[in-house]
Amino acid sequence: MFLLARLFLIVPSLIAGWFVAEDDVAYWVVAFAIALVFVVLTIAFELYVRPRLRR
Repeated sequence: MFLLARLFLIVPSLIAGWFVAEDDVAYWVVAFAIALVFVVLTIAFELYVRPRLRR
């Protein structure tokens, strides 16, 4: 389970590294927030853009 969580947080953690130092306590909080944004954008893409492409 730990490995799966790390795999999902690779890209968001790289992006969070641009804004927050890795030693900071809030680093994983920021990475998790970026991951949630990615999930929301993926769902929005699938709901609104993809059905139009199928027609």
